[in-house]
Amino acid sequence: MWDTYVIIYIEVIRMSERSDRILKAIKKTGLSYNELAKQTGIPKSALQRYATGETEKIPVDRIEAIARAAGVSYKYITGWRENENTPSNIIPIDDIQFVKIPVIGQVAAGTQCLADMEITDYNYVPSDDIVSGETYVFLRVTGDSMYPDIKENDLVLVKCQNAADNGSIAVVIIDNEDGIVKRVIYGKNFIELQSINPMYPPRRFENDEMTRIHIFGIVKQIKRIL
Repeated sequence: MWDTYVIIYIEVIRMSERSDRILKAIKKTGLSYNELAKQTGIPKSALQRYATGETEKIPVDRIEAIARAAGVSYKYITGWRENENTPSNIIPIDDIQFVKIPVIGQVAAGTQCLADMEITDYNYVPSDDIVSGETYVFLRVTGDSMYPDIKENDLVLVKCQNAADNGSIAVVIIDNEDGIVKRVIYGKNFIELQSINPMYPPRRFENDEMTRIHIFGIVKQIKRIL
Protein backbone atom coordinates (compact mmCIF):
# COMPACT_ATOMS: atom_id res chain seq x y z
CA MET A 1 0.00 0.00 0.00
CA TRP A 2 1.15 3.51 -0.74
CA ASP A 3 1.72 6.31 1.74
CA THR A 4 -0.63 9.27 1.95
CA TYR A 5 0.70 12.69 2.84
CA VAL A 6 -0.87 16.08 3.20
CA ILE A 7 1.11 18.72 1.30
CA ILE A 8 1.45 20.72 4.51
CA TYR A 9 3.73 17.89 5.71
CA ILE A 10 6.50 19.29 3.52
CA GLU A 11 5.79 22.97 3.75
CA VAL A 12 5.41 23.42 7.52
CA ILE A 13 8.50 21.73 8.92
CA ARG A 14 9.50 23.89 11.89
CA MET A 15 7.37 26.70 10.52
CA SER A 16 7.72 28.83 13.67
CA GLU A 17 11.52 28.61 13.53
CA ARG A 18 11.50 29.58 9.86
CA SER A 19 9.29 32.63 10.49
CA ASP A 20 11.51 33.68 13.39
CA ARG A 21 14.55 33.61 11.12
CA ILE A 22 12.73 35.56 8.42
CA LEU A 23 11.72 38.20 10.98
CA LYS A 24 15.28 38.48 12.31
CA ALA A 25 16.65 38.74 8.77
CA ILE A 26 14.18 41.52 7.90
CA LYS A 27 14.97 43.45 11.09
CA LYS A 28 18.67 43.13 10.31
CA THR A 29 18.21 45.01 7.04
CA GLY A 30 16.75 48.06 8.77
CA LEU A 31 14.31 48.31 5.88
CA SER A 32 10.60 48.87 6.17
CA TYR A 33 8.24 46.28 4.71
CA ASN A 34 7.44 48.73 1.91
CA GLU A 35 11.12 49.12 1.04
CA LEU A 36 11.72 45.39 1.25
CA ALA A 37 8.72 44.75 -0.97
CA LYS A 38 10.27 46.97 -3.65
CA GLN A 39 13.60 45.15 -3.45
CA THR A 40 12.18 41.63 -3.51
CA GLY A 41 9.06 42.07 -5.62
CA ILE A 42 7.07 40.40 -2.85
CA PRO A 43 3.91 42.19 -1.65
CA LYS A 44 4.22 43.89 1.73
CA SER A 45 1.28 41.91 3.12
CA ALA A 46 2.94 38.62 2.15
CA LEU A 47 6.23 39.63 3.78
CA GLN A 48 4.39 40.43 7.00
CA ARG A 49 2.62 37.05 6.96
CA TYR A 50 5.92 35.24 6.37
CA ALA A 51 7.55 37.03 9.30
CA THR A 52 4.68 36.32 11.70
CA GLY A 53 4.19 32.70 10.65
CA GLU A 54 0.65 33.25 9.39
CA THR A 55 1.52 31.69 6.03
CA GLU A 56 2.44 28.01 6.01
CA LYS A 57 3.57 27.68 2.40
CA ILE A 58 6.30 30.01 1.16
CA PRO A 59 7.63 29.54 -2.39
CA VAL A 60 11.32 28.74 -2.57
CA ASP A 61 12.02 31.71 -4.87
CA ARG A 62 10.54 34.11 -2.31
CA ILE A 63 12.69 32.70 0.49
CA GLU A 64 15.69 33.19 -1.78
CA ALA A 65 14.65 36.80 -2.56
CA ILE A 66 14.26 37.64 1.14
CA ALA A 67 17.61 36.04 1.90
CA ARG A 68 19.36 38.07 -0.81
CA ALA A 69 17.82 41.34 0.34
CA ALA A 70 18.69 40.62 3.97
CA GLY A 71 22.23 39.52 3.22
CA VAL A 72 21.74 36.04 4.67
CA SER A 73 21.69 32.62 3.05
CA TYR A 74 18.71 30.55 2.01
CA LYS A 75 20.21 27.83 4.19
CA TYR A 76 20.07 30.09 7.24
CA ILE A 77 16.35 30.77 6.85
CA THR A 78 15.44 27.12 6.24
CA GLY A 79 17.89 25.70 8.75
CA TRP A 80 19.66 23.73 6.03
CA ARG A 81 22.98 22.26 7.12
CA GLU A 82 25.89 22.80 4.77
CA ASN A 83 26.62 19.91 2.42
CA GLU A 84 28.81 20.50 -0.60
CA ASN A 85 27.78 17.20 -2.18
CA THR A 86 24.04 17.93 -2.29
CA PRO A 87 22.70 17.64 -5.87
CA SER A 88 21.23 20.81 -7.39
CA ASN A 89 17.69 19.41 -7.64
CA ILE A 90 17.49 18.70 -3.90
CA ILE A 91 16.04 21.27 -1.52
CA PRO A 92 17.01 20.49 2.10
CA ILE A 93 14.71 21.81 4.83
CA ASP A 94 16.11 21.33 8.33
CA ASP A 95 17.38 17.72 8.50
CA ILE A 96 15.25 16.42 5.63
CA GLN A 97 16.23 16.66 1.97
CA PHE A 98 13.54 17.10 -0.66
CA VAL A 99 13.70 16.36 -4.37
CA LYS A 100 11.79 18.46 -6.89
CA ILE A 101 9.41 16.29 -8.94
CA PRO A 102 7.47 17.56 -12.00
CA VAL A 103 3.67 17.69 -11.86
CA ILE A 104 1.82 16.69 -15.03
CA GLY A 105 -1.86 17.10 -15.78
CA GLN A 106 -2.28 13.96 -17.84
CA VAL A 107 -0.53 10.97 -19.34
CA ALA A 108 -1.23 10.39 -23.01
CA ALA A 109 -0.66 7.38 -25.23
CA GLY A 110 2.80 7.45 -26.76
CA THR A 111 4.33 9.26 -23.80
CA GLN A 112 7.68 7.62 -23.33
CA CYS A 113 9.73 9.93 -21.17
CA LEU A 114 9.65 13.15 -19.18
CA ALA A 115 10.53 15.21 -22.25
CA ASP A 116 7.24 14.13 -23.86
CA MET A 117 5.12 15.35 -20.95
CA GLU A 118 3.53 18.73 -20.35
CA ILE A 119 4.81 19.87 -16.98
CA THR A 120 2.36 22.13 -15.15
CA ASP A 121 4.17 22.59 -11.84
CA TYR A 122 6.67 21.04 -9.45
CA ASN A 123 6.32 19.55 -5.99
CA TYR A 124 8.67 18.01 -3.49
CA VAL A 125 9.15 14.64 -1.83
CA PRO A 126 11.68 13.50 0.78
CA SER A 127 14.71 12.09 -1.01
CA ASP A 128 14.45 8.92 1.09
CA ASP A 129 11.09 8.17 -0.55
CA ILE A 130 12.48 7.72 -4.06
CA VAL A 131 15.06 5.50 -5.73
CA SER A 132 18.01 7.33 -7.24
CA GLY A 133 18.23 6.98 -11.02
CA GLU A 134 14.52 6.23 -11.48
CA THR A 135 12.00 8.59 -13.10
CA TYR A 136 9.11 9.96 -11.06
CA VAL A 137 6.27 12.36 -11.80
CA PHE A 138 3.28 13.69 -9.95
CA LEU A 139 -0.03 13.18 -11.76
CA ARG A 140 -3.04 15.26 -10.76
CA VAL A 141 -6.08 13.02 -10.42
CA THR A 142 -9.40 13.82 -12.07
CA GLY A 143 -12.66 12.05 -11.31
CA ASP A 144 -13.80 10.03 -8.31
CA SER A 145 -13.37 6.43 -9.48
CA MET A 146 -10.74 5.78 -6.77
CA TYR A 147 -12.66 7.55 -3.99
CA PRO A 148 -12.29 7.56 -1.00
CA ASP A 149 -8.64 6.46 -1.06
CA ILE A 150 -7.71 8.83 -3.89
CA LYS A 151 -9.75 11.98 -4.37
CA GLU A 152 -10.11 14.38 -7.26
CA ASN A 153 -7.24 16.90 -7.40
CA ASP A 154 -4.98 14.66 -5.32
CA LEU A 155 -1.41 14.40 -6.54
CA VAL A 156 -0.19 10.85 -6.95
CA LEU A 157 3.53 10.21 -7.03
CA VAL A 158 4.16 7.81 -9.91
CA LYS A 159 7.29 5.76 -10.42
CA CYS A 160 7.53 5.41 -14.19
CA GLN A 161 7.81 1.79 -15.30
CA ASN A 162 6.09 -0.45 -17.84
CA ALA A 163 4.99 -3.21 -15.47
CA ALA A 164 2.93 -3.45 -12.29
CA ASP A 165 2.54 -6.19 -9.71
CA ASN A 166 -0.77 -7.97 -9.36
CA GLY A 167 -3.09 -5.90 -7.15
CA SER A 168 -1.02 -2.72 -7.30
CA ILE A 169 -2.37 0.75 -8.04
CA ALA A 170 -1.00 1.98 -11.33
CA VAL A 171 -1.39 4.61 -14.03
CA VAL A 172 -2.73 2.71 -17.02
CA ILE A 173 -3.19 3.73 -20.64
CA ILE A 174 -5.92 2.04 -22.66
CA ASP A 175 -5.61 2.38 -26.43
CA ASN A 176 -5.31 6.10 -27.18
CA GLU A 177 -7.05 7.30 -24.04
CA ASP A 178 -5.37 9.41 -21.40
CA GLY A 179 -3.83 7.57 -18.48
CA ILE A 180 -6.08 6.56 -15.61
CA VAL A 181 -5.39 5.40 -12.06
CA LYS A 182 -6.68 1.88 -11.38
CA ARG A 183 -5.95 -1.27 -9.43
CA VAL A 184 -4.45 -3.83 -11.82
CA ILE A 185 -5.51 -7.47 -11.45
CA TYR A 186 -3.94 -10.22 -13.55
CA GLY A 187 -5.69 -13.53 -14.20
CA LYS A 188 -5.39 -16.39 -16.61
CA ASN A 189 -5.74 -14.75 -20.02
CA PHE A 190 -7.15 -11.48 -18.69
CA ILE A 191 -6.27 -8.13 -17.11
CA GLU A 192 -8.88 -6.42 -14.99
CA LEU A 193 -8.81 -2.75 -14.05
CA GLN A 194 -10.64 -2.06 -10.84
CA SER A 195 -11.87 1.17 -9.26
CA ILE A 196 -12.13 1.65 -5.51
CA ASN A 197 -15.42 3.51 -5.82
CA PRO A 198 -18.11 0.79 -6.10
CA MET A 199 -20.09 2.98 -8.48
CA TYR A 200 -17.56 2.14 -11.20
CA PRO A 201 -17.62 -1.49 -12.41
CA PRO A 202 -14.33 -3.22 -13.27
CA ARG A 203 -13.13 -3.33 -16.87
CA ARG A 204 -11.81 -6.68 -18.04
CA PHE A 205 -9.62 -7.24 -21.08
CA GLU A 206 -9.26 -10.82 -22.23
CA ASN A 207 -6.87 -12.65 -24.56
CA ASP A 208 -5.83 -10.39 -27.46
CA GLU A 209 -7.53 -7.41 -25.80
CA MET A 210 -4.81 -7.48 -23.14
CA THR A 211 -2.46 -5.80 -25.61
CA ARG A 212 -4.63 -2.68 -25.34
CA ILE A 213 -3.31 -2.15 -21.80
CA HIS A 214 -0.06 -0.28 -21.21
CA ILE A 215 1.36 0.45 -17.77
CA PHE A 216 2.83 3.93 -17.41
CA GLY A 217 3.89 3.61 -13.78
CA ILE A 218 2.92 2.61 -10.27
CA VAL A 219 1.51 4.88 -7.57
CA LYS A 220 3.90 5.31 -4.64
CA GLN A 221 2.32 8.13 -2.65
CA ILE A 222 -0.72 10.36 -2.50
CA LYS A 223 -0.50 14.03 -1.59
CA ARG A 224 -3.59 15.96 -0.67
CA ILE A 225 -4.20 19.67 -0.14
CA LEU A 226 -6.42 20.38 2.82
